[in-house]
Amino acid sequence: MKTFSSREVQKNFGTVADLVKGGESVRVTQYGRPAFVMLPESAETEELLRRIAGKKLVRMIKESTPNAAAQALTQQEVNQLIHECFA
Repeated sequence: MKTFSSREVQKNFGTVADLVKGGESVRVTQYGRPAFVMLPESAETEELLRRIAGKKLVRMIKESTPNAAAQALTQQEVNQLIHECFA
């Protein structure tokens, strides 16, 4: 993975975009610290983003306090809700 500063990306966006479109992942830094990653569009990227979203959802659920309605859900109802979210 190549690393560029945000300033380099701004000045050379076309070149960086060509790298990413060509399959190269690019890490962008701001003030010397990693800020974000640019990924090429692919089936693998879509799966990676789904996994990240799933992990974020699990973390949010673990940090939340369920109300009475949520506590009354059956496992089947929970599974149905999850299926609807990811369909």
